[in-house]
Amino acid sequence: MQATMSQKLATYGQWTYRGAWALEIAAATIGLTTGVALGYQAFAASESVTAMDLTLASAPFLMVAIAELTKIPIATLLFSASWIWKPIVLAFLLILAGITFETVFMGMERAGALRQLRYEDLVNKIDALEQEASKLASSDELGRKSDQVDQARAEFEEMTALAEKSRASFQTQIAEVDAELQGATALTPEASRVRDQIEEKNAVRSSLIEQRDAEIKGAVDQFERQRDSFVERIKMARDSGDSDSARKLEAEVAKLANPRSKIGAKFDAQIDPLDQEIASLRSDFDRLRANSPPMTADQRQKLIDRRSNLEQTRDADAASWQRRLDEAGKRLAAAQGAEANKATVSAQNQVRQDQIAKELAALEKERIPMARTDQVRRIAARWYGVKPEKVTPEQAGVISVIWFSSLAVIAALAGPITAMVALALQRIAARGEVQSQSRLSSLIRRMLLRWRWRRVRTVEVPVEKIVEKEVEKRVDVPVEIEKVVKEILYVPLFTDDPEVLRTALNQELPPDVAELVKLSMKGQGNARPA
Repeated sequence: MQATMSQKLATYGQWTYRGAWALEIAAATIGLTTGVALGYQAFAASESVTAMDLTLASAPFLMVAIAELTKIPIATLLFSASWIWKPIVLAFLLILAGITFETVFMGMERAGALRQLRYEDLVNKIDALEQEASKLASSDELGRKSDQVDQARAEFEEMTALAEKSRASFQTQIAEVDAELQGATALTPEASRVRDQIEEKNAVRSSLIEQRDAEIKGAVDQFERQRDSFVERIKMARDSGDSDSARKLEAEVAKLANPRSKIGAKFDAQIDPLDQEIASLRSDFDRLRANSPPMTADQRQKLIDRRSNLEQTRDADAASWQRRLDEAGKRLAAAQGAEANKATVSAQNQVRQDQIAKELAALEKERIPMARTDQVRRIAARWYGVKPEKVTPEQAGVISVIWFSSLAVIAALAGPITAMVALALQRIAARGEVQSQSRLSSLIRRMLLRWRWRRVRTVEVPVEKIVEKEVEKRVDVPVEIEKVVKEILYVPLFTDDPEVLRTALNQELPPDVAELVKLSMKGQGNARPA
């Protein structure tokens, strides 16, 4: 039986050793093929690369493949070498195992990268379509919320008002110069200061009026929008038959107040004092101008030059405003044209959005099964607690590195470990029934036995001390006492008259014994009394 088992172990060891060589040959062949394929790919992609370049690029992979085949002999040496050389041999074996590790890891990483690139291509297409759909939706929403024609018209009207205001300002200054020329008097410094004050007050008044009009416009627009909202809700409530809600909404509408009067009263409190100050300053200016000295020729020439400069500035400003008005008019015309084409553009956008929705559905239908059948993403989904299609590229990358590294380590060490297992099986078969121990195990066993018998433990034990003293000793000695044992025996007596027998016994026996005697009769009496 033992011989049969040894023979089987030897056979298993031989086949296992051959399997280890087959693993290493396959790994070396795969690594060499990968290197040649990469070199050929570069050779095919570039027209300037020659066959010699391909040979030189593939030569290192051939050397690496040959070096990889030396793992089995080194594993055999590691199994048979002494413990002194085992660490050195193990270091060389691990370095060579790194070759297989790199080959397997890079191959699996490349395969995973190709699958990841395909998945990311789908994701990029989906993102691009979603961005396009978002832009189309925002464009339609912006077109619905904002009226470009109204904005362009408001801009044109605002520029027209500003141009008119600028022209009026120049006209006012020219009129003042004309009034001075007609008056034939030169303004005194006091009159000039009063005139400047009037201009400042008028500027402040104009600013307040513009601010008032802007606030009134904004508040009134908000008021009208709120009122229109209530009116629409009241109409919807009446159409649905909810009269209670309609009455409540009508009460809310009645509470709404037009803010025009409130804002006007707030600004009137600031404008009215300015009007009074301007009127007072105008009366002072008229009085001072009437008392001014006659105008000299030089002063008159200065006024004429000033009027000429004002006219030139007015004409240049008018030309500038005219250019701005022309540009605003073009924008208004473009907005009106866009408004006319808005329906067509909106219909085209809707058609494109429908196409995008169909494409997104098709891409998602392809992406989700791809993510759920990808082993890396499934492991990452279980690890991070999300769905496979929700796994990010960073999370998938971490899991792929861990998984590919573990498989590459197993593949790198499979050949040497298999070879050492084969050698161990052959050694067991060759040893047979002889159970020999190695020197190291025998040495360790002897050391343990010596250490076991040398163990000493100190224990405190109480010791009884003997002290001699005179004491009185009492000894109890048992004394034998005579005991009288009375034994009652049953003695059969033959008689025909038991009463006569009892009387005879009572007379002959002691009283205490006679009391213990009991008579019993068996059989039938045949005697007759005498």
